[in-house]
Amino acid sequence: MIQLRTIAGLLLVSCTYWCAGQAPAVLSTGQWAKFSVTADGVVKIDYSLLRTAGFNPDQIDPRNIQIYTGQPGMLPQSNQENRKSDLTEIAIQVAGETDGSFNSNDYILFFTQGPDQYRFHPQKEIFEYENNLYSDKNFYFLTVGSQPGKRIVTNENVTGSFPLVQQFDDFAYYETDRYNLLKSGRHWFGEQFDANLSATIRFTIPNIVAGSQMHLISHVMAQSTNPSSFSVSINNIPVLTQPIEAVPNTTYGIKGRIKADTLIINATDVGAATGTNQEVRYQFTKGSSGLSIGYLDFFMLTMKRNLVISSDQMIFRSAQSLQSSVSTFEILAANSAYRVWNITNPDLVRDQTVTLESSRLRFSTDTQSLQTFIVFNQANAKAPVFEGNVPNQNLHNLVAPELLIITHPDFLTEASRLANHRTSHSNLTAAVVTTTQIFNEYGGGKQDVSAIRDFIRSLQKQNGSQLKNILLFGRGSYDYKNRVLGNTNYVPIYESRNSLSPLETYASDDYYAFLDDAEGNWSEIPAENHDLDVGVGRIPVKNLTEAQQVVDKLIDYDLNDKSYGSWQNEILFVADDGDFNTHNSQADQLTSIVDFLNPGFLTRKFFLDNYEQETRPSGQISPQATEALDRAIQRGSLIVNFTGHGSERVWMDERILDETLINNWRNGPAYPLLVTATCEFGRHDDPFQTSSGELTLLLKRNGSIGLVTSARPVGAFTNFTLNRAFYEALFIKENNQFRDLGAIFRDTKNNSSSGVANRNFSLLGDPSMKLRMPDHNVTFDEIKTTQGALSLTGLSEIKVSGQVERNGTLATDFSGELSFTLFDEETFNLTRGDENSPFGYLDRPNTLFRGKTSVNKGQFDFQFMMPRNISTSAVTGKIQAYAYDKSGVFANGSLLNGNVGGLNPNPSTDTTPPTIQLFLGDTTFINGGIVGPDTKLIAVLMDASGLNISANPSGHEIIATLDDEFEYVLNDYYSTDRDRSDKGSIAFPLRGLKSGKHSLTLTASDTYNNRTSSQVEFVVTEGDQIEIEEFTNYPNPFVENTTFEFTHTRPGEDLEIFLTIFDLSGKPVLQQTYEVASSQYRVTLALWDGTSASGTKLGQGVYVGKLSVRSLLDGSKNEQFTKLILLN
Repeated sequence: MIQLRTIAGLLLVSCTYWCAGQAPAVLSTGQWAKFSVTADGVVKIDYSLLRTAGFNPDQIDPRNIQIYTGQPGMLPQSNQENRKSDLTEIAIQVAGETDGSFNSNDYILFFTQGPDQYRFHPQKEIFEYENNLYSDKNFYFLTVGSQPGKRIVTNENVTGSFPLVQQFDDFAYYETDRYNLLKSGRHWFGEQFDANLSATIRFTIPNIVAGSQMHLISHVMAQSTNPSSFSVSINNIPVLTQPIEAVPNTTYGIKGRIKADTLIINATDVGAATGTNQEVRYQFTKGSSGLSIGYLDFFMLTMKRNLVISSDQMIFRSAQSLQSSVSTFEILAANSAYRVWNITNPDLVRDQTVTLESSRLRFSTDTQSLQTFIVFNQANAKAPVFEGNVPNQNLHNLVAPELLIITHPDFLTEASRLANHRTSHSNLTAAVVTTTQIFNEYGGGKQDVSAIRDFIRSLQKQNGSQLKNILLFGRGSYDYKNRVLGNTNYVPIYESRNSLSPLETYASDDYYAFLDDAEGNWSEIPAENHDLDVGVGRIPVKNLTEAQQVVDKLIDYDLNDKSYGSWQNEILFVADDGDFNTHNSQADQLTSIVDFLNPGFLTRKFFLDNYEQETRPSGQISPQATEALDRAIQRGSLIVNFTGHGSERVWMDERILDETLINNWRNGPAYPLLVTATCEFGRHDDPFQTSSGELTLLLKRNGSIGLVTSARPVGAFTNFTLNRAFYEALFIKENNQFRDLGAIFRDTKNNSSSGVANRNFSLLGDPSMKLRMPDHNVTFDEIKTTQGALSLTGLSEIKVSGQVERNGTLATDFSGELSFTLFDEETFNLTRGDENSPFGYLDRPNTLFRGKTSVNKGQFDFQFMMPRNISTSAVTGKIQAYAYDKSGVFANGSLLNGNVGGLNPNPSTDTTPPTIQLFLGDTTFINGGIVGPDTKLIAVLMDASGLNISANPSGHEIIATLDDEFEYVLNDYYSTDRDRSDKGSIAFPLRGLKSGKHSLTLTASDTYNNRTSSQVEFVVTEGDQIEIEEFTNYPNPFVENTTFEFTHTRPGEDLEIFLTIFDLSGKPVLQQTYEVASSQYRVTLALWDGTSASGTKLGQGVYVGKLSVRSLLDGSKNEQFTKLILLN
């Protein structure tokens, strides 16, 4: 069983037994020190370094010193390939250990492997080299155990006369990673040939055998719109020309072509056998015109060398030795300081017995298989780098939780806070582990995406595993090795092999969910499809502040019952124009899918082509569409779905949405899920920019709650396939409940596989989060006039009754609020046809009634008046209902009614227009007061017959007129108050107001079309800072008590308030701090009784009050003073 507890804000996971039924992790007990190396070789840890590593050499038994390491090189991607499952102990030598004490002259010797891997193919006499993509270091872990550690054993000389080996096979490899053209994928390139067209690389490689064959493997790349070429010389001898084809000069064409060649060279012909230093020179010849830049990818030289010592350490092996079952190796230029180890098995090194005659070192050994050795001068062995101590950890015995959060250590406190919330609120088992822990235990200390995947897979393979979702807590980067400034590689993301084709390169977290035995390789050519076995999402934070803000929003989304409302039942579909109406058509089809799968949801269509566009030198813009989309976001939607062109920064060529607009969003806590079927909007692995998609998630108390979004260019067909799969998955229920985002996203990806095309779509957000989707249903028992007629005619009073059901049964435990909307008939509409022919679609733009009523023990009933503005004959209207209770249970339902229309022949008489009260910010506003440039109009409207919100026919809409210049139709913003058909309100955002004095007039009609107007005046302050309009206390003068209050320009925001009282000498006598959530325009503070901070009654006199106010949304501050008179 798994036990979760919180200590000092960190989530710790403990097990009451060996959770996975396997041995505990090596690092689970003992004291550990971590060391790093960058290359193969013998290293030495002496007395001083051991003490630096946290051990007291005087108090340990050196015979118990143990050293462990992990898998050499990179871990294999394929799940079927063998790998180490934990750190394993290697054989070492501890000089002076036999006396049981570690003296000042004692030391540890052991063989280390660098981060890269290479292997020799003796039949072809060539080497294969694999550069580690993720780490420039390999790591070794030292501990002092309770038992003796593994030691290097002696490999005795084989006696007899055997064939003599005096040469060995060697290589020189060169690769630097400096450039990633698309900032995508794992393929980096080295030297750039542009201003400088040549580069020379020098090696010290003595004793190359004269007349022997050398192999040159050369990979180069060019980004050139005309054919170009490289010329390669060795020691100034031309050996190779590598022509490279041109790349297309198109947006999405391949950006570079690689040329790979292998060449056999005679060592004598290129002067390699006579010199110690070897030079390889590359010369680039540009294309005839246009863009033309060359890059060196890598090259490798293989050669035969004489066995002559030329450095402190030399690794050697010989294909020639395989010709005999036993061979004698002879090494020249040796002395007594040199030793030979057999490193064929690097974990179990053997000390080879040798003989030294003069300067010839000889030994004979079994060579039935290829053997690898190192000859080294132990006195000059270098020390590894001490990286730090490693706390005990035991991921191997972690019971698989339902939610696994993998975080960078910097964000551990916030990841743990979210895990605690999921445990307490969502009843999930949750565990938090750090990338460092995973890399130490599953990657041998090295960063490796496969270490993360292998750890996840070990949890998923447990018997009875409950693992459902993986949350990666921290941003990724296309740069695994911190080659770029300001890198953001906190939790690595899987990068494609392809780095040159914009439509084939990608970054994806899907890799971490490929857990079946036959999965993991995920080839790209040909494309290999895998299925996600668990949900996976990412919160791409870069610092602790961002982490806190996102976790705050996730918790607020679950717990803030004040944000409940009908917006949670709406899905907004936004579509770009152009492209022969492809985007309009796809968005229209998606609304039909939603209407079919769950007609209880209200779908809204936002087509760019419905708005007027203006042509500027920089292209078209549409201020109307920009403003309309901004208002739609402010109103709130459960999901906002965009189909069309986009980039990392914007939606649509017309820039209807960009980072400036997003930064000004004030839509919290109505956070939508964004689904963006567009290019790159959610890119989250480029350290040089934060995409606008990310920005929506990172915004403090505003923005989105998550995104299903793309990180690279994608095609319209792929977008639509995935978009459709998302809604098909969205409405699937398990145990009569809608599923979490992880399950929805998992099925979305699995059901839209199309090669590499859908790999760029990611879930940015918490996969264990559930959207506020209704698991209950709203049904209607009665919808008719109060006279019993089924026809819903104009100026008839309508009676509605119904119930909230759970699985077809009355939900008697449901008591809350129901929002009810009656829509007019479906009409055929045409867009403007700005770039293509007008697009025709069906919609219900006209609303006849919108109101709220109470639900008690699952039942509801209410009445309202139908408006005069209605179809003259019966049409099919649609009723949409949404209900919620304070415990966070939601319900929806819909009904088509074919009896909507006509006019009541005997209506009652009403000639009295509505009454209207207007405010800015909230209802505490006083006419003529001050507001900031972004505020909202609050209107309270009353009429015994109810308000008209129908625009059929037009002329009786609710219209707001700003400064007799700007008109806004507010029908969609009106709703009745709860259980009141005669009273309702409007909250309409006003943004970007100019400073100065303004007036606003609201005109409205009742259901009988009796019309009236009301006006409010206000002053907009300059700038975006919070302003204090008035700071007063009353009564003043006072004897016993006084109350402080102030008005300000940021109603609705959370405020931090500091109140200080000074005497006339300037000495503070009282200081108080307040926090006001969702502040009103007029804020009233606590009563003050005229006593000091110590409780002493102050003397009669004049005092000064100082008020300091800070917005907790953006830190904006201001202050004001007032004079107080105390009478005793």
